[in-house]
Amino acid sequence: MGRQVAAASALMPAGIDPDCLVFSCAEAVPRAGITFAGADDLYESMRGRVCERTRAVTTLFPAYAYRRPAPNRLTGPNPAGIEAVARWYGELDEAYRSGFPASLLCETRDVRLGGHVVHYREGGSLRILYETHRLSDAGMTEAIGLDHDRVDEHFDDEGVYFLLGSVGSFNYGHWLVDDLPRLEGFFAIRRLHPGREITILLPGYDPQMNEVRRRMIALTLGRDTRWRAVFYDRKRVYALPRLYFATPCSQEPFGASPQAVATVRKRLLGRTWLARVETALRTMGAPERGRRLFVDRAGSRGRTLVNRPEIVAALERRGFEVIDPEQFSPRQQIVRFARARVVVGLAGAAMTNTIFCPPGAKILTVIPDSGWTDPFFWNLAAVCGQPYSALFGRWSEREDVAARRDFSVAIPDLEAALDAL
Repeated sequence: MGRQVAAASALMPAGIDPDCLVFSCAEAVPRAGITFAGADDLYESMRGRVCERTRAVTTLFPAYAYRRPAPNRLTGPNPAGIEAVARWYGELDEAYRSGFPASLLCETRDVRLGGHVVHYREGGSLRILYETHRLSDAGMTEAIGLDHDRVDEHFDDEGVYFLLGSVGSFNYGHWLVDDLPRLEGFFAIRRLHPGREITILLPGYDPQMNEVRRRMIALTLGRDTRWRAVFYDRKRVYALPRLYFATPCSQEPFGASPQAVATVRKRLLGRTWLARVETALRTMGAPERGRRLFVDRAGSRGRTLVNRPEIVAALERRGFEVIDPEQFSPRQQIVRFARARVVVGLAGAAMTNTIFCPPGAKILTVIPDSGWTDPFFWNLAAVCGQPYSALFGRWSEREDVAARRDFSVAIPDLEAALDAL
């Protein structure tokens, strides 16, 4: 697995793996057309280079390795396409079983934050302390470039600042798996700064997603109220005298730290235990209620079912409760998925809530077409110890962009997939 990393062993506390101090990248070859200046040279300069002002504070999650079981069943109208998907999943498991680095909490000084990129001065020039989870993110990375030393706002010299976010922070699924686990760094910072207010810096997106992230942070931190969330403007440049950040705990879409995912699950289930008990008491007369979920998707999001009424009717006959998680608060979503034992859902961010289902819960992802080969949910089920199946449909011609194109699923294929769960 290609990685570009740098370290300064003299700055590291005992037990820190020097291979993951500052830089972590899932691929070794930069993507053509990256959107900020000097990107091609940046990848090469990462090798053997470290910012003198950056040190590792502690390990949040250790290096990891795991195997992904083959899906229990892949169902759909294109046998050749399904065979190709199954073969590709096997190749991915062989290629990405190990080599995933630890996630570290780091501290760095005298930096500039612009877009998704942290800049710092070295040898009189501006350099980049760069992080990405996957190569496909690189084209979306927003940065201020290397040709000037612009600053729009200065943060307080005495403040305690923790950067939490990534290129994928606008997406609930990537927030839940890639970003939220790294909030574990807050607890380490709290031990270093007892009683101090900690400012959590997050890239700002639409108000709805900002509020979801704020609520999930509050839920995770519980009784600790000495913090604030600041959703910074990605088009502005901020100067910070000191900044904490956590290196990635995932290498999407091929790897996610099992310990990181388990930590999010444990903390959030722990914060919602009373709500879950109340729900269980309300359903004592109907113990199977909520055990089978169908995760729907709002039509405005695209990538929805052309024949949705027929699909919903077939699932309801089998006792499935139809939900659109966007209609519920983060706490309510956690409670509902924690109760589920079988989850069928359209491929989309809301299905990432299956991390709150118990190990052994059966997952069936409904995917637009066998040409849609994103392994995210298969990989996530492996991390969570959940048997995984997929049902493929056929794309419609209503939308040219595959990521938003509607699709249909044949009822006999759905019935076969459900029978096999």
